[in-house]
This record gives sequence, structure tokens and C-alpha cells, in this order.
Amino acid sequence: MKKLARIHIGLVGLALLGFGGQALATTACDTGPLASPPISGTALSGTVVGGVVVNAGATCLINGANVSGGVRVNPGGALFVCSSTINGGVTSNGAMEVVFGAEELNCGGDTINGIIKISNNGPGIFGPKPSIAIERSILNGGVRLSNNQGLMSVSQNTIAGGLACSNNAGDLIDEGEPSIITGKVSCKFVDEE
Repeated sequence: MKKLARIHIGLVGLALLGFGGQALATTACDTGPLASPPISGTALSGTVVGGVVVNAGATCLINGANVSGGVRVNPGGALFVCSSTINGGVTSNGAMEVVFGAEELNCGGDTINGIIKISNNGPGIFGPKPSIAIERSILNGGVRLSNNQGLMSVSQNTIAGGLACSNNAGDLIDEGEPSIITGKVSCKFVDEE
């Protein structure tokens, strides 16, 4: 009976290792503080397998990368993505800043395959610029923005999968360059002042 129990425990351990291996391969990204715009500094680039996580207090610049496994930004992290492809989507909850393809930061557009979900974002670290900027990118999976506090810009994108907003402190801006969106849109855009 003890032998069967050991075999069972061994098999469970192997199964957890096999199915949980992706979580173990996640790359923690902290490229250090960025110089104020235009963005410069060390970047995560090249091929990244297993996804990326940005933890509290970390600033992550992803530039010229091909990420498989998605990106997760934890509370207090900041993410800047330039000229990159992310397969697996992006999830952010409580970040300081989340920026994709912002030309103000001299940042090229991105391709995101998977949904982008950003919630509970703060007012940003480069104020008064948007704390959420999703610009000049191809987004295959849609965008969901909820309970965010800072200025939000969604402009010059091609979005497949809709654009949904709920309980944000303000409406979106598009900097005079609207996105092409297929799918349901529940966000309101306002003119910049």
C-alpha cells in the first residue's frame, strides 16, 4: 500500500511539473527606471517564452520582443511596450502605468494576440500624460478597461474583439486619431482639452 502511495505522489508531482511548468518559466521584468520621455534605457527584447510578469515597484520596458505566454502587471508595476509582439494577451491590475506604442515616448506600435484587461490603474508616473496609452497597435482579442483613475488614450489601433469600459474615472481620448474597432464598443471618447 505504501508503494502505491509513493507512486501516486510521484505521478502527481510529475503532472504538476508538466502542467505548471509555464508558471515556473515566467520571466520577471524589471529593466529599471526609465528616463523621462522619450523612453530610453535597458529593455527586455528578443524571444521570451513562458510569459512576463511585472511586480510591485518594477518598471518593465519591452522593446523589439516576441513574447509568448502573455504579460501580467501586478499592483504597483509599470509596463511600457514598444515594437513588440505579445502572444497570450496582457492583464494588469493596480499598475502605475501601462503604455503600448505611444509616439510621444518615441515608441513603435505593437501586435497583441489575446485580450488586454487593465483594471484599477493609478494616475500614472509621467503625468499629465495618460497612465494608460494603447496606441498605433494591432490588437487581436479586444480591450477591457475598468476602475482606472488616470487619463486613458486609445488611438490609431486596429482592434478585433471590441472595446469595453466600466467604472473608470474618466472617458477615453483618441488624440484626434480614432481606432478601427470590430466588435462591441461600450466606451465613450471625449475631446482633449
